[in-house]
Amino acid sequence: MRGFSLVELLVAVAIGLVVTLAVFGVLAASEGRKRTSVSLNDANQSGAYAAYTLDRLIRSAGSGFADGWTRVGACRLNARLPASQAWPRTAALPAPFAGVPQTLRLAPIVIFQGASATGSDVVMVMSGSAGFGESPASLLPRTGTDVAANQWRLNNTIGFRGGDLVMLSGAGECLLTQLTAGFAGGATQALPFDTAGAYYTASGTNTSLATLASLSSADAFAIGNIANNTPQFQLFGVGDNSTLFSYDLLLINGQNTPLPLAEGVIALRAVYGVDTNDNGVIDDWVAPSGATWGGTALMDGSAASTTNLRRIVAVRLGLVMRSSLVEREDVAPASVSLFADLSSGGTPGALTRTVAIATADRTMRHRTIELTVPVRNLLLRP
Repeated sequence: MRGFSLVELLVAVAIGLVVTLAVFGVLAASEGRKRTSVSLNDANQSGAYAAYTLDRLIRSAGSGFADGWTRVGACRLNARLPASQAWPRTAALPAPFAGVPQTLRLAPIVIFQGASATGSDVVMVMSGSAGFGESPASLLPRTGTDVAANQWRLNNTIGFRGGDLVMLSGAGECLLTQLTAGFAGGATQALPFDTAGAYYTASGTNTSLATLASLSSADAFAIGNIANNTPQFQLFGVGDNSTLFSYDLLLINGQNTPLPLAEGVIALRAVYGVDTNDNGVIDDWVAPSGATWGGTALMDGSAASTTNLRRIVAVRLGLVMRSSLVEREDVAPASVSLFADLSSGGTPGALTRTVAIATADRTMRHRTIELTVPVRNLLLRP
């Protein structure tokens, strides 16, 4: 009987070490792939949520006022807001939306190219949610003292209720107001405004209740309710820390602060699908720039811009997502492209947008997300 020799023991130890190293190598490679997969999955989920949110709101853009576009479309917003704010604004919006104009007009969707603090596009979406008829109600002339100074006289008030946010429109101006709590619309003609409401004001920057009431043609339309079923007047843009932010233009939550929506977003780009001959079909894709389709041009209140706002029947969105995992070597290209498949004016690739990847970010993986969203309320316009 004899045991293992020293040589045999050393050989066994060497084999064991080799096997151990091989196992740890496999485990390390597996964990590395797992970390990469988890990081990419997080970026994909964040992008999917951002895309879903934008898709849902853009599809509903124009609800509550698109049917009455010829009467109320592109009116200039005048409003008193919570947090001591108002429209038009007297100062720039908080970052990353400081590049957005301080005067806005009622519009289903507008893209402000390169307006965010990071150079990404800012998307503005306006959608009412009153859900009853969605057609403006015309103001009737006053007859003596039939209604009080803080009331409007309509044919009827069916569809209106206490706490509703109501746009009063005429002569290219809109004034936001709020209805008295507890009011229930019906056959009564008097539409009562809540003088103690956070959104009530007798006079805005460019118009007033008295001015609108004196017009030969003025309208009232509910855009939602302050307590529930709130309207969606939102901005979306990329800000610090590669985060997609949203900002409530009506400050329904009372906070003059953008809210983070999704992380890992380094760029947002968008272009319009337009119906140039009013037949309900996309005829061309155009960049949100220039004297026709630029954000400033669409907000100028001209007859041409009012017509063009109604011709935007779809939006193509592009998101560039970045994972949070830093790899040991570069894994991202110097740039990525969006909208390369689109033609504009008959020129293939004319709308291609190139997003540069910073050198410091190239050790993180990037993904692009593109989606086309129809603006249903403008496709179904009368």
